Amino acid sequence: MTAHKNYGWKPPTAAQREAQRVFKEIDAKVAISEHERIQAAFHANRERLKAERLAREAEAAARKHKSLITAHSPNVHGGLRHR
Repeated sequence: MTAHKNYGWKPPTAAQREAQRVFKEIDAKVAISEHERIQAAFHANRERLKAERLAREAEAAARKHKSLITAHSPNVHGGLRHR
């Protein structure tokens, strides 16, 4: 009689251990590839948003520059005109 009670637990067989090892490796590869896919999507979205922001800022700067030029131009409405 053994004094140790294992409550129905049996150690895994060699085949079960090998299967667990293989599945663990596959799960790790899937997790890594999923993480890389998510990171690539994140960086692509960040670059797209950055390009949009830079385009908006350049357009606003060009608009501001144009308004400064037209405000000081003598040939534009509100400026000096020759008749």
